[in-house]
Amino acid sequence: MKRLIALVLAVLSGLYLLVMVPTLDPLPLLDEGLVMLIFFKALASLGIDVRDLFGRQEPVPVPVRSR
Repeated sequence: MKRLIALVLAVLSGLYLLVMVPTLDPLPLLDEGLVMLIFFKALASLGIDVRDLFGRQEPVPVPVRSR
């Protein structure tokens, strides 16, 4: 059931991002950034990790000196 909901959310948010037209916004209160976040989270729930496309790097640990 969780995978079905994630698939439906991924399809709907993907279609919203593809059909998005600046002159005719079907949901004016829903920001495109929020829709993209929903799309990425739904894909991650389905096992597709898109963070590698953006060159995400692991944080470098910073040494801490005590006094």
